[in-house]
Amino acid sequence: MKKQAIILSLAAIATLCACTYDPYENDLQLPAETLTLNASSEAVALDADNLSGNIITFHWTPARELSDGYVVSYTSKLDVVGNNFGSTTAILNSEELGATSRSFTSEQINNWANTRWNLPVNKPFSLEFRVVVEFLGGPDFQAPEVRTVTVNVTPIHVDIFDADKMYVDGTAVAGRTEITRAVENPNLFAWSGPLGIGELSIPVDFDGMTYYIHPADGSSALKPGEAIDLVMDDTPSVWNIPSAGDYRVVVDMENKLAVIYDPATDLKPLVVDFYPNGDESNPLAHVEVTNLWAYGGGTGWGVRDLKCVPSAADPQVLIYEGSFSGSVKFCISTSFQDDAGNSYNQNNAFCYTSSTALVSNKLQELTGSALRDVRNTYMGMPSGTHRYIFDLRNNTIIAKPLN
Repeated sequence: MKKQAIILSLAAIATLCACTYDPYENDLQLPAETLTLNASSEAVALDADNLSGNIITFHWTPARELSDGYVVSYTSKLDVVGNNFGSTTAILNSEELGATSRSFTSEQINNWANTRWNLPVNKPFSLEFRVVVEFLGGPDFQAPEVRTVTVNVTPIHVDIFDADKMYVDGTAVAGRTEITRAVENPNLFAWSGPLGIGELSIPVDFDGMTYYIHPADGSSALKPGEAIDLVMDDTPSVWNIPSAGDYRVVVDMENKLAVIYDPATDLKPLVVDFYPNGDESNPLAHVEVTNLWAYGGGTGWGVRDLKCVPSAADPQVLIYEGSFSGSVKFCISTSFQDDAGNSYNQNNAFCYTSSTALVSNKLQELTGSALRDVRNTYMGMPSGTHRYIFDLRNNTIIAKPLN
């Protein structure tokens, strides 16, 4: 009986203890943290006129005090929101004991934005600044104190005029279509095709951002065939297309100009009027030049059809890729008639040539004529495969090596 009573008494004591003690409620309390952190401003604009001046300062108060048995360290971190203070992106500083602030200049943030964080140009971003206080050593573990503050940043404005890709778009276009770089000049973007009545815009993809090319004067009125000064920014802008037809759009990125040609002003292939054999007693011949034929020692004295490709920017710029084994001349036709219906071949045709040998990557003049002296002059050509650019509008030629 006594043994049973003792067991019952122990059970009662255990029940009583369970009602009065909860280990979760009576666990060790977290220490009172005293670290605070704030920024001198919630938003800043980087100052291009004072790059070396501090643009943002972060202030903090000391963390809690502990016994002398602990080693206390302060570390600050700066990074772009979203990077999570990564090892390759965060700006780390070991702060001295007693330090209560860290400042950054416009130049520092601008440089990091461009080179360390690879942020798009002109796009606002947000920075995170964090202070971490750690307590090492001592008789027991002490949780660190951590504070983070965010600041919105407006970057230094950069006038951008470049493109990874360019398009025609808007209600005047059947669908967004890429404007390609001209083969003869990577600074030229050119497109030709049908437009309907409506609005034409020219969006640009560059460095992960979308921009728009539009007239510097802000006008949406179309000025067919006129060179227009351009600006490029993130503001959508359009030209009004008043009538349907085939148009040509040429954008000169180097000189910040554009020309939009309507059907009435569009560029046309060159038409050469000449007397066959250069003999003025013959009736005139009229040849539209859309191709060239090479003839001379450089072709083994056989006629070579160059199958030239006209530039999208100008049909009077013809492009050929290939090589020659010697001197040649370039004929505008191998079969044509004069106004009287008389037939001729390349030996009687208007030709382009030069008495000066062509040098790679050097722009040189072309002489064009049906006179005998010109037709019997053969132009020395560089060795190897080249891209030949015949600018018949300006009577020039350049050979750019391809190998």
